[in-house]
Amino acid sequence: MRAILALAAIVLAAAGFQALWRAAGDRANLVTGGAQWIWLKLDFPETEALHFHASKEFRLDSRPTKALAKLFVDPRGSLTVNGTGYPAAEQPPGTPLRVIDIAPALVAGVNRISIEAESPTGAGGILFSLDLPDGKSVVSDSSWSVTTSQGVTRPAAVWGRPPMYPWGYPKP
Repeated sequence: MRAILALAAIVLAAAGFQALWRAAGDRANLVTGGAQWIWLKLDFPETEALHFHASKEFRLDSRPTKALAKLFVDPRGSLTVNGTGYPAAEQPPGTPLRVIDIAPALVAGVNRISIEAESPTGAGGILFSLDLPDGKSVVSDSSWSVTTSQGVTRPAAVWGRPPMYPWGYPKP
């Protein structure tokens, strides 16, 4: 009986070690912090082209000298920060994150990020993470709003946190 209990303890300890190892690997691969994949909607009864904007406002006490935005819009999207546009890019699964220093576009006070997304099939995802010098970050999550081309605004639909099929762990 003691041998069985000892074996069970070893198996449980090994499973615990394996879980810790996976969690450490997860943190090492996740360069977008708490960012979650967002989109206009999660259901696609028919294939149809989509075009919409995802946006978020946030406040800064002062203008940072450096602010790296990590962006992935599958299949295509562009970024606008306080009216300053950054070019659209095609980003199919497997391509790297776009890393853009948006500090010149930020201001002390209220800032607005807008991501224009388009998909010929209706399916896709947006992942955004902004690293700020004071340790704060702005990430894509359910607090973002999405606005359709017809002007309807609602909370962003959340796919979940990386890794997710088909995107895995996007890297810069």
